[in-house]
Amino acid sequence: MKLPSKQIGTGPLFRGYQLAGSALIPLVALTLLAAKRGRVRYGERFGEWGSLPETPWWFHGASIGEVQGIIPILQRVRERYAQDQILLTATSPTGLERGAPYANLTRLIPIDSAPLVRRALAKVRAKQLIISETELWPVFLSQVLLSGLPVSVVNGRVSDYTLRWYRAARSIFEPIIASFSTICVPDAEQRNRYIELGAVPDRVHVTGHTKYDTIPALQGTDSRDKTRERFFTAITPQSRILVLGSIRAGEEYWWFEACQRMWQAKMDLRVIIAPRHAERFEYFIQGAQKLGVACEQWSKRSDREQVEAKVLILDLMGKLEEAYSIADLAFVGATLVDIGGHNPCEPAMYGVPVCVGPYTSVIREVVNEMRAQHGIIELSSKRDVCDLVERLCSEASSSLQGVGLAGQQVWERHRGSADRVLTLIGKAEE
Repeated sequence: MKLPSKQIGTGPLFRGYQLAGSALIPLVALTLLAAKRGRVRYGERFGEWGSLPETPWWFHGASIGEVQGIIPILQRVRERYAQDQILLTATSPTGLERGAPYANLTRLIPIDSAPLVRRALAKVRAKQLIISETELWPVFLSQVLLSGLPVSVVNGRVSDYTLRWYRAARSIFEPIIASFSTICVPDAEQRNRYIELGAVPDRVHVTGHTKYDTIPALQGTDSRDKTRERFFTAITPQSRILVLGSIRAGEEYWWFEACQRMWQAKMDLRVIIAPRHAERFEYFIQGAQKLGVACEQWSKRSDREQVEAKVLILDLMGKLEEAYSIADLAFVGATLVDIGGHNPCEPAMYGVPVCVGPYTSVIREVVNEMRAQHGIIELSSKRDVCDLVERLCSEASSSLQGVGLAGQQVWERHRGSADRVLTLIGKAEE
């Protein structure tokens, strides 16, 4: 594919962005050094990628959510192209940790400065770059495209918020987006947005979202029952498990009062709190310890320990799916604060009833699907939360099962999206 190189990385706005980015490098370097998370793989942020073997597949996602969304594609690449090496890059260490089992090599992308990006690209021997969702760093992408490497987007999503920014900076983004060889989007609305921003219409394909094309890791009732006992060994059939998944700071206040009411009423309610980010573990631990009930941290217990706690903090990554699989009700975080939400199909694929708050801009399409099928519960007030937790702990909890089954049917409809995407992006590899 011939790239419009003379149009990429030009214009006063782009040059201003480059100059500002270069000027801020010393400040960014100091900021990274000051934070424990920032010091992880520090050299990679400055293009020090070391030697890399030939990697036909180069995938990139911003953080854990974007990487999670392309894992179904990575799994299928491994199955169909078993001899190929896969390079996975991200902007956060947690993203790399999540995707590491599915890739041969992992790196953090450099700060968005041309010399640093070129330093990293000099080590890359890939046939294409596949970006997950909306990770559009202008300098990084312009340098990749100018090097002649085809770039594709999967799970392409332009939110209401980012759409305003891309429109305002159209002179930067339009030449880049117009140069993408393939853009796979979850629905027609996203297709229209990419075309509005300059994408070539014939290259934009509605494929569904691969984030929802997942296979449950725990199969069968026996497996889930054993997992339930491993989380809470003193649990009974009358116990109810509420999972607060990918929760963000401030959202816990919506739930804690309602839970305390149930504990005061002697209800056997167990709560699993799974923070979205590792740096927030301590925040949620301290908050849970103020509830006046027994609280445990997963990292502080052994497999043989009897967990009698009412609240269990998942203070490590990689356990959320297990927690969702045993839930009687799952709250999907980043929906009670204005962030936009995480994947509701993670619990729904187990037939677990799912609830969300009013902020669902990131997951709007799948929430609309679930709403149409009566497969999701939407919360708008603390009164809603209290009523729902009371319903969970009462005999009426059986009515929630229908919500879970309806949500599970929506997840079923998204299966196969990873195969559709790979059929399209595989053409560039071949």
